[in-house]
Amino acid sequence: MMDYAAPPVLIVGAGPTGITLALTLRRYGVNVRIIDRNDAPADLSKALAVWSGSLEALSGFGVVDRFQAAGVPLKALTFGDGDRVLARIEFGDGIDSPYPQPLLLPQSRTEAILTEALANAGVVVERNVELVGVAQDASSVTASLRHADGRVEPASCLYLVGADGARSAVRHAVEIEFDGYTEPETFLLGDVHITGATLDRNSIHIWWHNGGTVALFPFESDVWRIFSSRPASEGDATPTLDELQGKMDRHGPPGAHLHDPGWLAAFATNERLAARYRAGRVFLAGDAAHIHSPAGGQGMNTGLQDAVNLGWKLAFALASRGDAELLLSSYEDERRPVAKDMIAAAAQKLHAASAANPVARVLRDFAVSVVGHLPAVQKKLERDLSETELTYQAGALVALGAPPRHPARGEAGTRALDIHFVDPASGAARTLWPMLGEARHTLLVFGDVDGFAGLGAITAQFSGELAVLVLDTASDRTGEARARYRMDASGWVLIRPDQVVAARGPAHDLAKLATYLDHVVKPRLEA
Repeated sequence: MMDYAAPPVLIVGAGPTGITLALTLRRYGVNVRIIDRNDAPADLSKALAVWSGSLEALSGFGVVDRFQAAGVPLKALTFGDGDRVLARIEFGDGIDSPYPQPLLLPQSRTEAILTEALANAGVVVERNVELVGVAQDASSVTASLRHADGRVEPASCLYLVGADGARSAVRHAVEIEFDGYTEPETFLLGDVHITGATLDRNSIHIWWHNGGTVALFPFESDVWRIFSSRPASEGDATPTLDELQGKMDRHGPPGAHLHDPGWLAAFATNERLAARYRAGRVFLAGDAAHIHSPAGGQGMNTGLQDAVNLGWKLAFALASRGDAELLLSSYEDERRPVAKDMIAAAAQKLHAASAANPVARVLRDFAVSVVGHLPAVQKKLERDLSETELTYQAGALVALGAPPRHPARGEAGTRALDIHFVDPASGAARTLWPMLGEARHTLLVFGDVDGFAGLGAITAQFSGELAVLVLDTASDRTGEARARYRMDASGWVLIRPDQVVAARGPAHDLAKLATYLDHVVKPRLEA
């Protein structure tokens, strides 16, 4: 039986995904418990890139300024073959975001910043606590937790989330398949210093030569992460500095000398996706649900956005707002297709980078050179990597917004667009994004509010859960906001707490707005 003094949500795994989920729930006042079987946070760099979509999602936690202060701005991708630079793709201008500059930041720093924010929200990670069993019924979950002294604690909760990595104990406990395969190479990495080559510290460098690949990521003050690979037949021993230097000499930018190594590691890469993201009251997020090669650098980012998507829906379900089943089922409907596409894209990038066939290498070099000289293609690559152009198309929650078959940005299922407007009361210039960082839905009203018959009656029911921004001629003086959302006449746009457009429509048709709020935000009468 559920102990109602216990936190209603138990999170297993205190990496970036688990901590972000806990932060999201705390913003709604939900009490959480988060455990991790390790005795200390990771002190290794692991994931490095924090893309614009993740910075948007994290903006409401007050951590983005700290990320920007600690990270290296990523301004370009540079591709080369031997002594030739094939292409340089600039980052920033092609990313439509309040945070157009992605960051290179060691995962250890990302975790530390998020963990401090969580502590400030009143939650401390419980370490040396391992999940060893899960049982559930229609109303609660009981987790068996083994502590460092061997004691096994039965812990009750209403929902349990496994954010415990690729070998997830939660996923195994609820018997969810992790479908996919292991890449037939051993991948090598080292955190090293480099001299003797002219390398831009605001660019990722991807170099192909002599049938192999070297990728270089700058981070911290003068450290580089080098990636390369060896055939699986040569074993999985930790690489030496000499081995990595040999990879650099054969495949990388000429003249680069590696020295003073920090972390050296060898690892296998898997491309795997959980068959389901949910088993009753148990959910999976982050690497517990999806893993792929580091090509594209999006694994951690996908997990962060899993957490923000799931967090507000769990909070609404716990607060008896809306249709709990509709909300909770929409998590898998929306996030699993994103991960499936990410896995396919990462595998494609990896296989292109490691092409050994001479003809394939020539075609690859030609394709990259073409990309480097086509601005439209460059911008598409920026948008894809930034994760700002993700579109949710499946599930009953998206269906409430009745999106078009191929929605453009700003329509239902896509990420919201930032806008500039004037506060009529103060005359101060403002932007939308700070409003979207609040833990509620946001309604944009384009035009004179008096022209929206019945709007006041609808919004009055949800005054604490709905922020309303009127964008009339006083606040949208230049018409920029109207143009950004392609509003040719008076209309409205409803934005979810995870900064996704929920629904939109013209001023004379508020039925879709009322339906969405009724199914998602309206308090439920419990039996």
